[in-house]
Amino acid sequence: MIPNHLTYLFLILITIVGPIALSFDKKVAFYKNWKHFALAMLTPTVIYIIWDIWFTKIKVWSFNPQFVCGNWFASLPIEEYLFFIIIPYACLFIYACLKVYLPSFSLNKRLKPTVFLLMSISIFVICVNPTHLYTTVTFGFLFVTLAVLLLTRNTKHLSHIFLAWIIALLPMSYVNGVLTGKPVLIYNDAQNLGIRIGTIPLEDFFYNMVYMLWMITVYEILKKKQNITPRY
Repeated sequence: MIPNHLTYLFLILITIVGPIALSFDKKVAFYKNWKHFALAMLTPTVIYIIWDIWFTKIKVWSFNPQFVCGNWFASLPIEEYLFFIIIPYACLFIYACLKVYLPSFSLNKRLKPTVFLLMSISIFVICVNPTHLYTTVTFGFLFVTLAVLLLTRNTKHLSHIFLAWIIALLPMSYVNGVLTGKPVLIYNDAQNLGIRIGTIPLEDFFYNMVYMLWMITVYEILKKKQNITPRY
């Protein structure tokens, strides 16, 4: 039986065990890309932590002290900072595995319609619920991110990103289900759509998608630069 105050920490640790162990798989060899991961997650993690601190201060959400170990920094429990290292690692690991084992996977002609659908949903949700801050910021970021990727024609990796996001929904549903079910993380429903999948606000799923889009795009840019850098 896990003590209550270790609940959040335990969830984080069990999330990373599999990806770390399998990072040494000979075919994927994800351990060779740890430097790229660290650089790729740096900017989105800083933005998300600032976002997290802001939303905590204005009561969009809050953390239940009963389920955290008690070490806080800038309004957030220490586990939340670990969350923004470990969960991105797990998501990027899923993506890396897909690129190795399903290299030819592509949504083909369905890719752009999927992107336009997500952008349309984002605009619709924002227009219908402009005062719900979590909803507006999350779907606003999603719309802008997809629009930029389309305009810059940086859509080569979107098929694998979307598939990785779908697969990541499985462990995410467990982790976020516990976080919102205990609850470790308490949401102010006046700031979101009020639509929950189980106990998880709908916005959480797209909050994760935006992070994955940012991180993986930077990750692929870094890998491309390494591949074209001349060696002397």
